[in-house]
Amino acid sequence: NKNAYIQTAIFATSFCKSAQNAFVLILRNAARVGTLTLVSEVVVIVGKLFICTITAGLSYFVIDHYLSEDLYSPVGPVIFILILSYFSGSMFMNVFTMAVGTILMCFIADEEMFDTEESYSSKGLRAWVDSNGERKIMPGGK
Repeated sequence: NKNAYIQTAIFATSFCKSAQNAFVLILRNAARVGTLTLVSEVVVIVGKLFICTITAGLSYFVIDHYLSEDLYSPVGPVIFILILSYFSGSMFMNVFTMAVGTILMCFIADEEMFDTEESYSSKGLRAWVDSNGERKIMPGGK
């Protein structure tokens, strides 16, 4: 899955090893990953609906203004444009989903590999993630 590809890109390990590492990393941080995944999915759904609604609304006004005498009803073309805008919006939001997943995996890997002072993540990002998702304490004390 995409988390294995992310792990492969971060650590340059084989796909199977990366899939195992991604699974274990997500398992150790299940509450945080679940919370942030839920938030990002809500943003994706809202983004898709926003793109479809704005595109269909604008196309209706353009078709009604410029082609009102040539068409019996603008509903058919607007529905077709709505369907096309959904697919286009889905492609754009899939890029967003991959970016969020990559940032989350990098953040969690950075947090587990380094102490807070040595971490590469910003203080603002650490504070936001800590306030929006529980940090699970690992058996080793980190």
